[in-house]
Amino acid sequence: MDLALRDRILGGDRQAAEAFFRDHFDSLYEFVHYRVGRDRPLAEDIVQETFLVALDKLRGFDGRSTLHTWLCGIAKNKIRSQRRKRRPLSLEEALDSADSEIADILSRVQSEPLPEWVLEQQETQELVGATLSSLPPDYRRALVGKYIDGMSVTQIAAESGKGAKATESMLHRARLAFGQVFELLSKKRGGS
Repeated sequence: MDLALRDRILGGDRQAAEAFFRDHFDSLYEFVHYRVGRDRPLAEDIVQETFLVALDKLRGFDGRSTLHTWLCGIAKNKIRSQRRKRRPLSLEEALDSADSEIADILSRVQSEPLPEWVLEQQETQELVGATLSSLPPDYRRALVGKYIDGMSVTQIAAESGKGAKATESMLHRARLAFGQVFELLSKKRGGS
């Protein structure tokens, strides 16, 4: 699907380019926002630069990752470039140094149990937001739908176009991923 979108954009399909931007803007902005210390103007600049680079380099997207992951990789390079110019905050350092470990956690998420303390512990909105920004968009949407918007599994399934069983499975993986990434960032930041 990502390769088909790439091909449509490269073929000059304006609607495909608009869909590319619309489908990835919010999750990319959230990804960048916490990594630049919640500096809105800087986040907006980096997201804009990321899309410009992505459109310029789109022919090089080979589909080995999702478009979201590819965009996040471009954004990480832009963020690192900005950090050379200023001192990052501790949460930024935690996110930056944790990226490879977050990827490992996400790949193991189906086989490891969710630590109960993650569900019980009250943490700051900032750390929760940073954790959510590190998750794939479908995990983030499912968790926000279930635990913030109060949606049922059936409602989340209908919204995502997946079956109830697939949605339950995705919610389970999303909870595992959230717990493990949250724990990692908390430890990196010096939390309990």
